[in-house]
Amino acid sequence: MDYYRLVRGQIEHEDNLLTQRLSWFLASQAFLFSAFAILLNSPLQSRFGGREPDVFFWLLPIIAIAVGVLIWTGVWAGILAMKQLRRLVSERADLAGFPPIQGKWPTRSMGLAAPVLLPPLFVIVWCVLLIAK
Repeated sequence: MDYYRLVRGQIEHEDNLLTQRLSWFLASQAFLFSAFAILLNSPLQSRFGGREPDVFFWLLPIIAIAVGVLIWTGVWAGILAMKQLRRLVSERADLAGFPPIQGKWPTRSMGLAAPVLLPPLFVIVWCVLLIAK
């Protein structure tokens, strides 16, 4: 029973980290999209001779893509850690009568859809914006 609680606590911790990573990701993307929109509406000639907007047109999408890849890597790290913890519990015969430690596969998959699919979706959007420039 203590082992079950210990592993469940670790899974809850990983799940909380997953939620935090998704929040960081969405906040960063909102910030970067706002900056990009402001840049699109900025005057063509800046007070520095007009070169800075060009740099930012490339820099903002590259930063956004990097953030997407880094957060997506963190999401997958959390998913793999939770999978390993579930496996540890499933290998214990004395915990056979306990409920699934993290739900069943279909509900887990649906719950992971946003953390797994949003980062690559945003990366694709930023790549399109970068190429369309």
